[in-house]
Amino acid sequence: MASSERYHASVKINFRIQDDKSITQARRTFDASNCEPATLGLSEGRTPTKPDAGDYSYSGMHDHGPLPPPIEGGDIALLIGCVDAAKRCSDEFLTNVIKKEKARSSPKEAEKNRKRAKK
Repeated sequence: MASSERYHASVKINFRIQDDKSITQARRTFDASNCEPATLGLSEGRTPTKPDAGDYSYSGMHDHGPLPPPIEGGDIALLIGCVDAAKRCSDEFLTNVIKKEKARSSPKEAEKNRKRAKK
């Protein structure tokens, strides 16, 4: 690959859920045309702090002090932004599927599902 060439990040999703009555589908592509690159470091004004045990998000702090800020932008930041957008789309799609299923279920089935969810 020549030094002037760059990879371009994109994420494609394709959901298809089929039941006895219908097929629910969603296809979408996330790329630079509809996504912003993610912020990789700390947001403006936040100071590095030691994270709680088990918290693996970026904190800007290492065992021996603050880390240098990461390089922002580029294809990796765009890829992370695309993945975040695809996850939000997935969550919205699946939430709507669940709502439709609940609306279609009979009152007897709905009560059975509520009891099962409480267990």
